[in-house]
Amino acid sequence: MATHRALAAASAALLGLIGDRYPRADFGSSLELHLYQAKDFEAPMNEGFSVFGYRVTVNTNVRNLGQRRAADGTRFKPSLPLDLHLLVTPWAQDAERQLRMLGWAMRFVEDLGILGAGQLNHYIAETDTFRPDETVELIADPMALVDYLNLWDKWKHKMPASMTYVARVLTLDSDIAVDDGALVQTRRFNAGEAVS
Repeated sequence: MATHRALAAASAALLGLIGDRYPRADFGSSLELHLYQAKDFEAPMNEGFSVFGYRVTVNTNVRNLGQRRAADGTRFKPSLPLDLHLLVTPWAQDAERQLRMLGWAMRFVEDLGILGAGQLNHYIAETDTFRPDETVELIADPMALVDYLNLWDKWKHKMPASMTYVARVLTLDSDIAVDDGALVQTRRFNAGEAVS
C-alpha cells in the first residue's frame, strides 16, 4: 500500500531505470531523459527517452478492498487500487536510430516485469512511498490504432513510434482512520410508549 506519491514514483522509476541501463556503446552517453506532459510534445527533445503518463484508471480486479489495518491495529479506509498507463517514446534524429532505441526499450521493460519497492522508491526524493514488500507490475498494453491517431492529431510534431505500458496495481492508502465507536453498554426499546 503506497502513499499518494505512487504515480509519480512509478513513472520516475521507469524513466530512471531506462536512463541507468540503456547501452552507452550503442546510443552514447548524452541521451536526454524526461517525464513528459502533453505540452512537451509540441517541442520534443532531439535524442533521448520520454515517459508520459497519459491515463489513470481504477483497477476493477481488486476494486473492493477491505479496510487497511496498521501494525498497531488501527483500521483505515480501504486503499484505492489504480493502474497507471504510460507512453514510452524514444526520440532520435533518424528513423533507424529511433527504432533501435525503441527495440532496446521494449526488450528492457519486458525483462523488468515487476518493479520492487527499492526500485520504485529510488528515483524520487521520498524513499518511503512504497513499503518494502510492495511491487508494481509493468505490462505491455498497446493502444488501439484509433487512440494513437487521436494522440497524433493533438500535436504539431508527429510522434515517433512508441510503446504503451500499464503499471498495475498502485494502491493508494487512506490516512483516515475508521473509528469503531464506543462499545454498547445498554439498549433501550421504546416499543409501546406513547409519543406526543
